[in-house]
Amino acid sequence: MKKRIHVLLLITVIIMMFTGCKGGAEDTAGIIEEDYTPVEVEKAVIKDMGNNITLQGKVHANDEAMVLPKIPGRVSEVRVKLGDSVQKDTVLFVMDQEDINRNVEQAQKSVELAQKSTKQAQKSAEQSANGIETAKINYESLKENIENAEKNLQRTKELFEAGAISQSQLEQAELAASKKPLEAAQAQIRQAEMAYEQSQIGYEQALNQLSQAELGYRQAQSALDDTIVKAPMSGVISSLNVVAGELSGGSQPLATIADIDTLYFQTDVTENIVNSLKVGQKVALNIPSAMEEEITATIDFISSTPDTRTQLYMVKVYIDNTSHKIKAGMSGHITLDTESRQNVLVTDIRGVLDREGEHFVMVAEGDYAVEKKVTPGMDIGSEIEIIEGLKEGDRVIVKGQHYVADGEKIKIVGGE
Repeated sequence: MKKRIHVLLLITVIIMMFTGCKGGAEDTAGIIEEDYTPVEVEKAVIKDMGNNITLQGKVHANDEAMVLPKIPGRVSEVRVKLGDSVQKDTVLFVMDQEDINRNVEQAQKSVELAQKSTKQAQKSAEQSANGIETAKINYESLKENIENAEKNLQRTKELFEAGAISQSQLEQAELAASKKPLEAAQAQIRQAEMAYEQSQIGYEQALNQLSQAELGYRQAQSALDDTIVKAPMSGVISSLNVVAGELSGGSQPLATIADIDTLYFQTDVTENIVNSLKVGQKVALNIPSAMEEEITATIDFISSTPDTRTQLYMVKVYIDNTSHKIKAGMSGHITLDTESRQNVLVTDIRGVLDREGEHFVMVAEGDYAVEKKVTPGMDIGSEIEIIEGLKEGDRVIVKGQHYVADGEKIKIVGGE
């Protein structure tokens, strides 16, 4: 029985081997082998190209002003809230005015007293001036009388010598011609002038006191004006650091106002990039959190010196933000061309091969690969300019090009 079983198994294996070999021969007989290399191609096209770079950065307020009180004191009133829009000279805070109002009243009284003293000193000076005028008039009158008396004395002497008049009449004539009254009148003039000088000194002192009193009043009034803290510029209250009743020393800002109508995007670039940028250059600006699509802007400022800490150069792009959608601190980026070409032949850079310093491409012509030597131009990473060697519409092999040689059969399985 064991022998019979072994024989049956052997016969079965032989039959199966024979049947399998026959079927395989029949299957391979019907296959026609094809010899080709599958490839993908991209067409060479005429287009504008640029060497684009993208620079990251942040948005900043164009102008900010810290609001500090001019005088220390207690803040009695806060008239704004965080986020409020304010115009220039809007009242923001009011400092306590009680002590300063008292100073203003005292200064005003000092001015009134000084004004009265000045008027009195002026009146005294005017009276002294009138005294001088009266003394001078009296002097001139005496002088004229004495001159007439001297003429009369000469005639009287002649009459006395002729015996026509008495001794007493001659003495009266001599007394009338005496110059002593004239000397007394001159003395009165000098006294009046001295009195006038004293009154002028008093008047000038009064004027000086009035000036000082008025200065004190203006200073007190200015201090009162300084208790009204106004906005130095138009903008938005971006920080508020005080509440009513708090003391302010005048050294810490009570608030910060930011101009958000105009913002600027700032990016910092390295030395190998900065010289490829220029003021006025167009850029595509995108602030993803505030914009649905990018906008065209221009470079407005390029720093001529690097930051001492980072050794990077600051670049600014100003943004019109009248809609107030963009906020300071938002992140974004700008895209710009550092080099550009117009109407040039461009192909996918994957298709350009390098062999010992020479560049060539494999072009699909019908079902065959054709090797063409090319002269490349500007390289932007994904695409490259072809100066010579290709024409528009050529199908450049960009996948499989490393596995085909000139004249080999190919089959396009992808790309354009």
